[in-house]
Amino acid sequence: MSRRSPGRATKQILSGDQLATHVPERPTVPGADFGSHLIQWYFVVLSALLLGSVVAWAIWGMGAASPLLFLLAVGLVASWIVI
Repeated sequence: MSRRSPGRATKQILSGDQLATHVPERPTVPGADFGSHLIQWYFVVLSALLLGSVVAWAIWGMGAASPLLFLLAVGLVASWIVI
């Protein structure tokens, strides 16, 4: 067997328990309840769209409520697909 010269680079194979875990580089990491808060606010926004469309329909008629109802429909379809 021949000896390697000291200047030659060598590879080192590490097992999984020898590797150090890396801390996330972001200063703030979303908590475990981040998803539930996001879903809660999503449905609050959908409820506000429903309430706004009812008020717009009662005051100005269906023409004014149509854009709000369209946004509500898109939001409901998106929640059905995503959630």
